[in-house]
Amino acid sequence: MDFNYKEFKEKYGQEAADIVQNEIDSAEDLNLKWQLQVSHENEHWINFLFVTQIDARTFRVYKRSKKIIPKVLISRGECEKILTIMKELGA
Repeated sequence: MDFNYKEFKEKYGQEAADIVQNEIDSAEDLNLKWQLQVSHENEHWINFLFVTQIDARTFRVYKRSKKIIPKVLISRGECEKILTIMKELGA
């Protein structure tokens, strides 16, 4: 997923856009490849995965309020997806 700060901010809010931009900046400072993907979406929220070769972050954005919830619980499907992305990134 390509990242356009302005479009992401309009769609998901300032807080979500800042989280992603900070993760991108950190990854690029460390010369890490990264991917941002939607891991789950329904009528109420959208879950994102931000994955590098060495770690991953997941967070939920509620569609109406644009409230951010950092997720602590990661499902098996998300774990498998994270490991697949890490492998694609060269881990």
